Amino acid sequence: MTATELRDLALAHGRTKKRNNAVAAVFSGIIPAVILALYAPPTWQRAVIGILIGLVWGNAFEYSYHRWMLHWTGSSFGKGHLMHHRTLGFAEEAEHVTLGDSPRSVVALFLINGIPLIVVDLALHIGISPGIFLGWAVYLICMEEIHWRVHLGPNLPSFLRFAQSYHLAHHDIPNARYNVFIPVFDIVLGTAGRAKLKLPS
Repeated sequence: MTATELRDLALAHGRTKKRNNAVAAVFSGIIPAVILALYAPPTWQRAVIGILIGLVWGNAFEYSYHRWMLHWTGSSFGKGHLMHHRTLGFAEEAEHVTLGDSPRSVVALFLINGIPLIVVDLALHIGISPGIFLGWAVYLICMEEIHWRVHLGPNLPSFLRFAQSYHLAHHDIPNARYNVFIPVFDIVLGTAGRAKLKLPS
């Protein structure tokens, strides 16, 4: 198989994985949001607050997942993510660009985050969980699409072009810049600055 054929195959498989992950995120966000909204309808204000919390929560989860799970080299998550770093610029890069390795993983992320949220929200009658589920879904889909475009194109809109240099700096020296495109938790936790090479003492 030629390098071009390998790249085309990796692109086709990567696009399919990205699309399936997006579909899983849509269903994992919309179905619980609709069920919860029908069970306990939120006010529009609580729905908006929920969406905003969901977006921030999504950013925090992305940071935590990337920093502590994907860069934990002894784990299966870390081994898979290491392939993403190793294949940068190679024909098989597209095969390893999605942060969720399958729709099953995406559903698991929503379950891990969603079950405690639903329990607390229903117990305390807060009414923000439908919005949070929608915020998570929007954040995950946007993050995956922007991450794909950073690595493989097509070009990002002008207001997001900074994301390419920001994220690729993480690939140069991977101990900083764990957020892909909105560095909220990189800033809060002090990892937004220039990545620094750790030298042995």
